[in-house]
Amino acid sequence: MNNEEYIQGFLEETKDICENIDRVEIDKFTQILFDTWKRGKKVITMGNGGSASTAAHFAGDLAKTVANDSSMKEISRLKGFKAICLNDNAPSLTAWINDSGWDKAYSGLLNTFLDEGDTILLVSVHGGSGWSGNLVSAMEMAKNRNAKILGLAGFDGGKMKEMADSCVVVPKDSTPQVEGFHCVIQHLIVDRLRELIQAELEE
Repeated sequence: MNNEEYIQGFLEETKDICENIDRVEIDKFTQILFDTWKRGKKVITMGNGGSASTAAHFAGDLAKTVANDSSMKEISRLKGFKAICLNDNAPSLTAWINDSGWDKAYSGLLNTFLDEGDTILLVSVHGGSGWSGNLVSAMEMAKNRNAKILGLAGFDGGKMKEMADSCVVVPKDSTPQVEGFHCVIQHLIVDRLRELIQAELEE
C-alpha cells in the first residue's frame, strides 16, 4: 500500500464515522450540558493518555468559548461553564496515584470537587474498560453523589456506555480514528452550546 492508498482509506473510514455516528445521543449529551449550565452546576472533565488532552480542551472551551468566542474581544455578560479538568493538576493527580493507587486517581479528587447535581465528563477510547479503573471509580462516585455522567468513547463503548447518562460512541475499532473524532464531536457540541447560550442573552 502506498501513501495515497493509505490516505484514501483513512479518510473513507472517517466518512463512514460521519455517516454512522449516533446523532440522537449527541443531542442528548448536548442537552445535559446545557441543563448543567442553566442550573449553575460544575462540569468536571477527565481522561487518560491522548484523551486527557481532549478532556482538558473540552473544559477550556466550556469555561470560555461557549460565552466568549474568538470574535468577542470584551468580556460577555454571559458566563461560561464552571468547568475544570482533573488531569490538568499534576501534583494533586500524582499524589493520589502515589498514595492510593491508579484506580483512585480521579475519585479521590472528585471527593473534594464533586457536588450533587454536577456533571462529570469522561473521555476514553475504550470507554473506561480494562486498564481505566480510575474512570470507572469516578463514575461510581458520581452515581453516589447524584451527579450526571457523560462519556465520549469508541469501540463498543465499554463501561461508559453501561453507566453514563449519555455516551457518544465513535463506531470504529481504531484508536486514531476514535481520538480524532472525539475532537470533532467536542467542537460540534461546544459550537452548539455557544449558540444556545447566546440565545439566552437575547431573551
